[in-house]
Amino acid sequence: MSSWVTATNTGFTGVVARDSVGTFIATRRCSIDAHSAVAAEAFAICHGCELAVALGVSHVVIESDSLESISCLKGKIANGRWEAFPTLTRCKLLGDPFQDCRWSWTPRSANMVADLLALQRNVEMCDFTWVDKPPSSLIHELCNDGLVCPS
Repeated sequence: MSSWVTATNTGFTGVVARDSVGTFIATRRCSIDAHSAVAAEAFAICHGCELAVALGVSHVVIESDSLESISCLKGKIANGRWEAFPTLTRCKLLGDPFQDCRWSWTPRSANMVADLLALQRNVEMCDFTWVDKPPSSLIHELCNDGLVCPS
C-alpha cells in the first residue's frame, strides 16, 4: 500500500510479509518520492518484492490494491502508465528468481496493516523493517485482519 501527496510528490509505502497461513513474518515502511499515485503504488509493490528477496523466500504472492499495477505485472508492463513503467519493470526482474511468483489484486480492506503503515501521520515509523515482531502499534490491526499475531 502507499500514500502520496500531490503538492510534494512524496509519500510512504507499507509492506507486510506473511507465511502461507497468514502468520506475520515482517513489515516494512519506506518514504518515497513519486510523480503520481500510480508510481507510488508501484513503489509499494517493489518494496514488497525487495522484502521477499531479503527474507530469502522462494514462493511469493505479491498482493496490492492497485489493479492497474497488478494487471500490468500479469500482462504487459508497457500497457501501463509511463510513470510506473521503470518500477514495475524492476518488480518483474525481482520476481523472476523466485521459484513461484504470483501477482494478486486485493482490496485495501483486506490489508489494513499495510494501509496503516503507509499513512502520512506515522512519521515515527519511517524507513524501517520489522522482522518477527511488529511494532506494538500494529498488533491490534494484525488481529483485526484475522491473522496470527506474534506473541
